[in-house]
Amino acid sequence: MKATELSRNPVSDLSSKGRNTQAMNAISREEFNARIETIEARMDARVEGVSAKIDAYISVQTERDKRYDLISLDMQRIAKGAEEAARQGATVKANVWAATAVQLLGLVAIVVGAYYANQANMYVAIQTKLAAVQAGKDIRVPKQLLLPSLTPPQ
Repeated sequence: MKATELSRNPVSDLSSKGRNTQAMNAISREEFNARIETIEARMDARVEGVSAKIDAYISVQTERDKRYDLISLDMQRIAKGAEEAARQGATVKANVWAATAVQLLGLVAIVVGAYYANQANMYVAIQTKLAAVQAGKDIRVPKQLLLPSLTPPQ
């Protein structure tokens, strides 16, 4: 800075006593201790406030963890129930397949039985017809039963 600027701005002059500088008073030990105690009291209050906030946060997190534990237990119970339901479903599925197999076997038995029953009836019907035809071949009409011819007697 130039000398003219320095005289115009007494604030920038560090050597002179300006409006930004105050005279330092001599502080007694008691005043110093009182100030330190005041600062310590304020800091203790701040630390206590932070400690209270941390304690509140921890209690909230503990409650949250308890809820998560309960949710976890519920989920485990639900998983066990689903597992049991799947096991029962597999048992039901096996039972349905077994019942279907029994029904199919019953249907096959009915069809085979109907076939053989029908076949036996067909054999009986064929034998009856053949017997009737054979019987018709063996029977001759007696001559006296023959109708007289329609020619006039002579």
